[in-house]
Amino acid sequence: MNFHRVRWLLAGPTTLSVASSVHVQLVATDPLCPPVSCCAEQSVEASTRPGCFVHALWTFNYCCSTGPRLDCYRWGEDSPGYDLVVHTAISGVQCRHLCQSHEACVYWTYLVDAPQLPDGLRGQCYLKGDGAVKNPVQAHPFVVSGERICTQFGEGMPRADAAARPGLDVRVQGTLVPWRTAAGSLSAAAAAGYAVLASAGTNQWHVEAAELVRTLGFVVVLDALDPGSVRRLRQSVKGVSDLMLSHDRDRIGNRGPRRYSYGGASQTLHMVHVQEWAGLVDNAAVNAVLPHVFPQGYLAVGGGGDFVLGSTSTYQSLHLDVGGGPIYDLGVPPAVGANFVVDDLTCADAPLRIVVGSHSNPDNPPSLMTEAEDLKASVICPLPAGSVIIRDLRAWHGGTPSGSGKDRYMPNAEYVSLQWGQLTCGTGQILDPCQPVLPKSLYEQMSPLGRAISESIVDRSGMLDHLMRDGEWLRKDFAHFERHQAHVF
Repeated sequence: MNFHRVRWLLAGPTTLSVASSVHVQLVATDPLCPPVSCCAEQSVEASTRPGCFVHALWTFNYCCSTGPRLDCYRWGEDSPGYDLVVHTAISGVQCRHLCQSHEACVYWTYLVDAPQLPDGLRGQCYLKGDGAVKNPVQAHPFVVSGERICTQFGEGMPRADAAARPGLDVRVQGTLVPWRTAAGSLSAAAAAGYAVLASAGTNQWHVEAAELVRTLGFVVVLDALDPGSVRRLRQSVKGVSDLMLSHDRDRIGNRGPRRYSYGGASQTLHMVHVQEWAGLVDNAAVNAVLPHVFPQGYLAVGGGGDFVLGSTSTYQSLHLDVGGGPIYDLGVPPAVGANFVVDDLTCADAPLRIVVGSHSNPDNPPSLMTEAEDLKASVICPLPAGSVIIRDLRAWHGGTPSGSGKDRYMPNAEYVSLQWGQLTCGTGQILDPCQPVLPKSLYEQMSPLGRAISESIVDRSGMLDHLMRDGEWLRKDFAHFERHQAHVF
């Protein structure tokens, strides 16, 4: 039987549009949602009380549609036609994420896995293209639909808006403060019109750069990599990215739809078993700045970074990359990351955003729904290929939507202070400076400084050489629905 005909048999003859402006409470018909009583208090926090735990794929907003967010999960709404692809899904939340993972999807429809539906329709997720948004109709109660981006969640941005956003301006008492510098010649920076620190290109550039890390939480060095190094690094990260994508046909990602963590896909949680990543740990510009950030010394812990596919439409929630201890009490940052730019980065290319000064704020970052717009606009761009963003890992940061079809790659290296290293050595945490993540063969190619800061992460057993040789470093099941504050959406 024709699928759309089945829909109408279930829905009845009416073709009335569902009015998303009517914010009465609707109870979901997904049998895997918690009891209806869990929706009574109408808050995400209340819904997590005993007996009302909301799984990341059966969230409060999905199971207890109410208020303005009723528009995000429209129970009883359908839009016949415009189908791009059909998936089997286990909830409407998963169907919604699948829509955000598909480059052309603008609207999704999910038929719940309920006994009231025929076997062939249960758990089916229909991703739809242009036109579906304009043709909503009232349907049976076991269907739920929505658009790719729900404004009530504050989670995304249309591609045109992302393409038009400006870069970050930092002002202190009304005065514009540059956040870029350079180790060498300023000719390229001047030609591009970049404002740079006063010491840029002098023999004191690294001292002022470190001061900016302490005060703002980050600094950008425009010439950290020469063109040959950029070319080799880009080729390497592109190869790793393509390998990861070959195991994620639906572009689910492991840091949100179409968004990927390199380290999160690795057996070691790091990528410095790859020669080009090991070279980042030993980068001269970064290691010129870090002694002034960590005057008592520092250690390398590894590196990873991320990549974002073109046409990614969602933000990543603001978050820290370090925690679980006295991160504000040591007198120095516990950890610093160095994110490298391998292509000229415009403000349309899913740049990183960093909240200026947040590295000294002990509060939790706001959710996307409560975040001020100026925080979403704190994007670190434009930047030329070969730049590095050196940032305090306590600084609130997150990924941004893409306004282009261009994939954005940003590998990184990571370091900890000696104080933090003493607290975390042997714990197995991602920033543990005593985990064997660097092959001995690559360690021996490093500079004396690189070897000194990396000695405790060297694998002397040969295990990593085996993993690299057989391609077993990649966790092939890395792709899964993971996003910060997942219970909210």
